[in-house]
Amino acid sequence: MLLYEGKDSFLEEVVDFKKAKYVLLPVPMDITTTYLKGTKFGPRSVIEASRSLENYDSELDFEVRDVVFTSGELEIPPDAVKATDVIKSTVSDVLLEKKLPILLGGEHTITYGASLAFDEDVIFVIFDAHADFKKDVLGSPINHASNSRLINKRNKVILVGTRSLSQEDKKDLAKSKIPIFRAQDYSRLKTNLSELKNLIKNKNVYISVDMDVFDPAVAPGVGTPQPGGIFYETMLEYLKIIVGSGKLVGFDVNEVRPLGENNITEILAAKLVIDLISLNER
Repeated sequence: MLLYEGKDSFLEEVVDFKKAKYVLLPVPMDITTTYLKGTKFGPRSVIEASRSLENYDSELDFEVRDVVFTSGELEIPPDAVKATDVIKSTVSDVLLEKKLPILLGGEHTITYGASLAFDEDVIFVIFDAHADFKKDVLGSPINHASNSRLINKRNKVILVGTRSLSQEDKKDLAKSKIPIFRAQDYSRLKTNLSELKNLIKNKNVYISVDMDVFDPAVAPGVGTPQPGGIFYETMLEYLKIIVGSGKLVGFDVNEVRPLGENNITEILAAKLVIDLISLNER
């Protein structure tokens, strides 16, 4: 197993691996980023931000305590293919131990690596401002802008909060019959939640959150910001439906790009981890 205990722990909790129900994997991958570099520093920054938050989740009335083992940062090779192999192998080890993996990125390509460790019946609900359905970027088929396309080769993909795609992406997404719940559909939120519930009810579900799904006003520290995003309250409504309707088998929060003293993006990312654990435990 590639895991070892990290120097810094999520929520400042040192939890024995054998007793933990969740394993948090910091994945400092920043290989294929095409706009703003720096997401490899995201995992460490999110863990540091978590130490300023309470274990008690007041929105969900649950205390996250003694359930998360924090691994040291994965050693990511400077090659996208080899990097995804490392992620796949590590997540596979966590699943063999009957624990739920939580990945902190890092660029969004980490989700593709993680997907290879799961069975093909797992549905991937991906929160992302971008469709990430490119055939390749600069000749590389494995990259952050092809993440959804790559995962969709094996697993069903559902996109939430998407608002940036090309005409080619639009045609390919329609051909692949991928459901898209757009960020702009606020007036359809109740309908969206109902439709999403029907798609994932009683299914194994993996949740992936690219932090650029949020509006830059609340999450400015990302690799590829995009105006017109969702807000925390809307995200929480979606998460409640997903965790309440399906069976959560893993999740990740990625694309955090630290901005120095302005760490509101890291705070929000850490809060999402707490919320997802709280929802799953309840």
